[in-house]
Amino acid sequence: MTEDELAGSLPNVREGAVATYSSANYAATFRASHAEDIRETSARLSSAQVAIYPVDARGLAIATDIDSIETMREMARETGGRAYVNQNEIKDGVAQAFSDQSAVYTLGYYPENKKYDGQYRSIKVKLNKPGVEIFHRRGYYAIDPTQLKGYNPNQEVAAALGDALPSTLVAFRAQVKSPEGNSVKGKMGVTFLVDTDTLSAEDESGGKHMNAVFYATLYSRDGKMLANHSQKVDQIFKPDVYQQVLQRGMMLHMDLDPIVSAAEIRLAVQDARTGMVGTIDAPTP
Repeated sequence: MTEDELAGSLPNVREGAVATYSSANYAATFRASHAEDIRETSARLSSAQVAIYPVDARGLAIATDIDSIETMREMARETGGRAYVNQNEIKDGVAQAFSDQSAVYTLGYYPENKKYDGQYRSIKVKLNKPGVEIFHRRGYYAIDPTQLKGYNPNQEVAAALGDALPSTLVAFRAQVKSPEGNSVKGKMGVTFLVDTDTLSAEDESGGKHMNAVFYATLYSRDGKMLANHSQKVDQIFKPDVYQQVLQRGMMLHMDLDPIVSAAEIRLAVQDARTGMVGTIDAPTP
């Protein structure tokens, strides 16, 4: 093929575009070599309940820059957000991110595969209602949090008690009774019922060893912590009793001194062995 024939077979490229194509090829290579890093970072953000909404401030972009745009889209897809790229109305992208936060649902499940092998596991969420678009995280890494460097279970429960978003790694229900309706008059009653499938159990001579800590924290209307109560269950259950606990759940009752200025009570249950936490918020009666 002659030089003229080769030139005629190429698309119409404007002068000076060679460097742009070269840059795009480098970006594609860079992104491909760091695909696992991008996915892992996205998974960690998702685990922290952070959805990424990238907004490209450059507005409309030429096709050669599509790789950086695709990286933004990938980060958004992995964390449950959406990318606003290749458009000039930047303010619309910011407004869309705020609008999406007005309709957020927290869904959780406990995988049957309990093997923490560090591998990436995909998640699919489907709706029966047609015509509805859903954005959600696409997966997670099966990593045992207790094996992470610098892991501190006390910090985990402190963060969960201070976080506005609920923690869902330990599942439980609770009932809060006023001092007038509680069996112990003058005390506010709190009853926990924990799904023991979400707690760890170790084999011990004579049965199963379970270790959980229960917390009840009172907050004022402006978010100030007024009081914090905790109680531990550290016990070996005989096989027959353990089976009953699995079927019925683990129940614990607390009696608390009422505080007039308390507006909200945050309840938490922590698996003392793994450090995993679940929380529930409720108004004080």
